[in-house]
Amino acid sequence: MDTENKKKKSQPIWLYAILGVLAIALVFLLVRNSSLKTDKEALEAEKEMQRLDFQAEVDSLLKVHNQLKENYGELSLELAEKDSIIQADAVEIKRLLDSQWDYNRIKKKVTQLQEISQRYVRQMDSLYTVNRELVAENERIREEYQNERRQNTNLTRQKEELTNKVNQASTMRISNYSAKAVRFKGSGKESETDRASRAERIRMDFTVAANELIKPGTKLFYVRIADPRRAIISKGSGDEYSFKSTEGETLQYTEKVRVNYDGKETAVRAYYVKPDAYELMPGTYFIDVYEEGGKLIGQTTVDLK
Repeated sequence: MDTENKKKKSQPIWLYAILGVLAIALVFLLVRNSSLKTDKEALEAEKEMQRLDFQAEVDSLLKVHNQLKENYGELSLELAEKDSIIQADAVEIKRLLDSQWDYNRIKKKVTQLQEISQRYVRQMDSLYTVNRELVAENERIREEYQNERRQNTNLTRQKEELTNKVNQASTMRISNYSAKAVRFKGSGKESETDRASRAERIRMDFTVAANELIKPGTKLFYVRIADPRRAIISKGSGDEYSFKSTEGETLQYTEKVRVNYDGKETAVRAYYVKPDAYELMPGTYFIDVYEEGGKLIGQTTVDLK
């Protein structure tokens, strides 16, 4: 009887022990599961933080890179190939961040992108330095060219001014220029007249100024007489009765006067002899004198009634 009572008393102890062990195991599993869940959440949070860091790094690199291209303008076109590599790597990293998670692979890609970007910056700086030096050199050459051009222009102008002065100084000059209509009496003596019907000749008098710069010798003067209608009186219309003016015009002349000039002041008298069949009309006659180079050097008039 006592033995049976002892068995009855011992059974609940083992049962309680087993239940206790199971309870402990359950608590352990619950705690472990909670811990694993917490660790997983922590890992996911860390992963997301790393992903955001990588994304921020790529975005920052691209922003700096694009700003650099904008600042350097056309100069950046010389590194177009390297730029395309940077853009392609950035796209690849973003794709990995969005679709796959391989920390080491992404980290390697980001490191490579950083290195390429740094090389790009150094090369751009180098290109900019070289370009700046070239621009400075071009500016220096341009300034030298402009200075040389200004000097040449000044020399040309001085030469032209000197040439003009020499030409002016060596130009024949006349003074005391006058013209009269004359006729001849029966005795052969010359007499002035203001009557168109009586005039047989037009006499022209002028003085050639002294000029040591002019080479002595025979000098030509062209006399042009225009009648009151402004028509030039000429012996013919061919080239043998014309000359070139300094303005490039071909002009008919009335008389060609030759003067033996020795550089000293020389008095000249010349005549226009009208043909017997030609009658002078009343009015004002305009008489111009040109030196042999074609420059107008004297003007006067004769009035006939």
